[in-house]
Amino acid sequence: MEFQNIERSFRSKNVCTLSRFSDGLYGTIVDVIGDADLQGKLMGMGLFVGTRFQLFQRGTLKSRIPFLLAVSETRIALGWELADKILVEE
Repeated sequence: MEFQNIERSFRSKNVCTLSRFSDGLYGTIVDVIGDADLQGKLMGMGLFVGTRFQLFQRGTLKSRIPFLLAVSETRIALGWELADKILVEE
């Protein structure tokens, strides 16, 4: 599966960046805003378009607390910069 690598102009009310997603909710990755290096990095972590996850902890930019995702039995920590480039929907 390949990322679209474009910013969506049609963003529905259900689509937002992971950085704006709420704790405890389940979501699906729908797109990534970034180049091939970023896409490869996320794929290496098991994050693809269509991946279902639960957001356990919403990160913060100032305190450098990471975003903590659960994907199946795996836990993935992401920084704010990555979370702000991943488009998700509930």
